[in-house]
Amino acid sequence: MKFKNAKFYDLYAKPQIYAANALIQTIKDYRQNFKDIYEIGAGSGVLTRLIIDNLSYENLILNDLYESEFMSKFRTQIGDISNLQIQNRQDLIISSSVFQWINALENLADRLKFSLKSGGILAFSIFIDGTLRELSSFTNQGLEYKNLAQLKAIFSQKFEILTIKEQEIKLKFGNLKELLTHLKHTGVNNIKGEFKLTKSSYKALNSHFNDDFRLSYKFAILILKN
Repeated sequence: MKFKNAKFYDLYAKPQIYAANALIQTIKDYRQNFKDIYEIGAGSGVLTRLIIDNLSYENLILNDLYESEFMSKFRTQIGDISNLQIQNRQDLIISSSVFQWINALENLADRLKFSLKSGGILAFSIFIDGTLRELSSFTNQGLEYKNLAQLKAIFSQKFEILTIKEQEIKLKFGNLKELLTHLKHTGVNNIKGEFKLTKSSYKALNSHFNDDFRLSYKFAILILKN
């Protein structure tokens, strides 16, 4: 999502905000003081504001594919984190609700390990299998979300796992239009590929929810030590 155009993201992104808060509260159990912090996927600043309010640091660098208006006030490194060389070695690399978009997490784990100081922390939340299952059961498509076991297998090879846990949040909407508006403004949905939302498919999707317009968001939190 190009956050420079995503004016309503923070209004609709309740699961992402919830996950970011849970991530910050979890990392505080281990460490609150850092010299260098690097945030992946800063976007509209949901996690950045929590970093500023809850952690102590000297240097903060924000990364995303595009520079949002919020990010313009900070030191940034713009580009795809899968290909970027992170500037200097960091004490904390942190990200929330981003890694589910990255297919080659194994390669990313390698790159991030190299970018952390010895004893540095990698902390992130990631949406996992079970997210938006109410929608994918209709479309039969969507992101290939990892499960907790897969994440543990990937990252335990490179890092010491301090915390790995999962949580779930469910949202309820008044009707299908509200549900689809939420998905539109957060950039997370399972309506893509060959599926097209036409008048007939809209009607079928409405029937699929059977007047119970809920969406599940399941996410994992990992705190890892280099």
